[in-house]
Amino acid sequence: MKSAEVSTPKPSKGASKSKSGSATRDKLLSAAIQIIITQGIERLTLDAVAREAVVSKGGLLYHFPSKEALVAGVISYLIDDFNAAIEKELEDLHTDNPSKDWLKAYVRASFNSSQPPLALIAGLFIAVTHNPELVEHARDGCAQWQHHFDESGLDPVRAGIIRLATEGLYPTEMFGVEPIQEPLRSQLKDAILELIDSSN
Repeated sequence: MKSAEVSTPKPSKGASKSKSGSATRDKLLSAAIQIIITQGIERLTLDAVAREAVVSKGGLLYHFPSKEALVAGVISYLIDDFNAAIEKELEDLHTDNPSKDWLKAYVRASFNSSQPPLALIAGLFIAVTHNPELVEHARDGCAQWQHHFDESGLDPVRAGIIRLATEGLYPTEMFGVEPIQEPLRSQLKDAILELIDSSN
């Protein structure tokens, strides 16, 4: 998700190294995601990711010392990517109620963002079920989103309906089980947004 361009000072050597390290980390995560999608989670190994990213094994281990750390990084990447989509939607929302703005941005990001490929989600699901510690990374992201719903000032039942109605979109689209088509899809989004606007 692109952010607005701003002028920045020329980076120092230390900043350049940090930027280079971040770029390497992103390359490794992209390689891991590509392997999960095209070959499956069982083919995700540190050696395979290093080859795919054209990064030395030592360079990979610097960022991700284990396969579990790599999978956790992918989960965090997806959460961060969705948070960036929310922030992008917030740029168009400027009312006197920031809490409601965030809920609306969450709904809009959910309906407007392209969903991760099913193979990626399935692979991560398998990894998480075999290593419950990885659940914590997903749980942290969900807890942040739930906090916004809890602090929205909406009736908890209505807030729960809004969240569940929005997130009900994911399985139908990821698994292709009677996915909702236009114009109904947009109408549902508008109806959920109206639930937020009409809340006291």
